[in-house]
Amino acid sequence: MTGSRWDDPGVPHKGWQCVDVVDLRPDGGPAEETDYATCEMCGHERIRYVHIMEHPDQDDQLRVGCVCAEKMSDDYEGPKRREARLRNRAARRSRWLHRKWRVSAKGNSFLNLDGYNLVVYPTKSIRWGYKIGDRFGPKTYATSNEAKLALFDDFWAQTQDNETLWTTD
Repeated sequence: MTGSRWDDPGVPHKGWQCVDVVDLRPDGGPAEETDYATCEMCGHERIRYVHIMEHPDQDDQLRVGCVCAEKMSDDYEGPKRREARLRNRAARRSRWLHRKWRVSAKGNSFLNLDGYNLVVYPTKSIRWGYKIGDRFGPKTYATSNEAKLALFDDFWAQTQDNETLWTTD
């Protein structure tokens, strides 16, 4: 889309609600390999964090950048906070494999974080699995690093609101 919907009289400027925010580079990979989005409200290009907005008078959602999300929702803190959370997640995920993983008596890599026991182990089918406490991950992976990253994703989804846990990593 080119141009700006800010000038379109059929598009409301206020009363929007953010239903999700998506990081187009969640794995923290190189910026030059990122398929950035374009803000559907102002036309600004190279948006990494896409705020998905809904309005009760509009059938379609709009995918916009942080500044437009702030104006559309009349919320000047929430969009920045949601974007910062995704930025923090990507940074933590990029450091996850470099943490000091310990090795158990059984030879499994593990971390103990704030009462959580996180384990990556080889399966009988020459693949890798993980568990969080007593709960096993749903899939197996070709490498231990793939299992560790899947463990991070699962663990983050479960604990992302725990400020104490994620302030010391």
